[in-house]
Amino acid sequence: MLLLALGAAISCNSGKYPLPAPEKPKPEVPDDNPDDSQEGDKPDDETPDNPPVDVKLMEAFKEDFSEEPANGLTLDSGGKDLRCFPGFPSFTESGTKILMLRLDGAKDAGDGIKLTSKDYVHFGTYSARVKLPDVKSVQPGLGARVEFGPEGEGVVIDVASPTLESVNTASKLCVIGLDWSADKLVRWVKSTPSGDKKVIEEVTENVPQNPLKLVFRYYHTDGAAANYPYELEIDWIEYSPQE
Repeated sequence: MLLLALGAAISCNSGKYPLPAPEKPKPEVPDDNPDDSQEGDKPDDETPDNPPVDVKLMEAFKEDFSEEPANGLTLDSGGKDLRCFPGFPSFTESGTKILMLRLDGAKDAGDGIKLTSKDYVHFGTYSARVKLPDVKSVQPGLGARVEFGPEGEGVVIDVASPTLESVNTASKLCVIGLDWSADKLVRWVKSTPSGDKKVIEEVTENVPQNPLKLVFRYYHTDGAAANYPYELEIDWIEYSPQE
């Protein structure tokens, strides 16, 4: 299944990289006077509405990639010689500027390129308008994937199998996304921004309750390496926290 769902710095045609890797979350600070609090007064950090106090949550944003990534997002190539091109004219849609990511076909399987939030995200809606490379007629066994969403919980797509619920994400710019609430994760795809959501998968067990980082990752897997620098287009990424 294709994943809809940081190392050496990435080289970009803008000339302003390398960008710093995302900061690691700060450790929790222990109470200086643990004996002063009663057990009944301790906050319940495991409840959905009370995330850990040692992380900073992101606010709502929409990144359109007309220029270099902002909104607390950073890029890293994971030690591979990949390329990113923010503000690049879309091959797919005239007049649209996108972030273009290119896999290096000369490299072995590895981490690929990763767009990561500096701060954390929690319950809410995640969406990204993307076009995957069309590799089926060129290299049908390509070992590469796309991941987008809260890290480890997002949408995952196999680049060699880009069709999800009858939506071919390699034919044009489509929207992939995820709704994360306390009781379920719903992964979905839309053929247009105003179209209906087509559910890929709904998960109601072991739903994560704590904040996570937001990621968009394009990477080789253990399958065949890319014969060409297959180009992935990202029109925008949007995040809306749950009210």
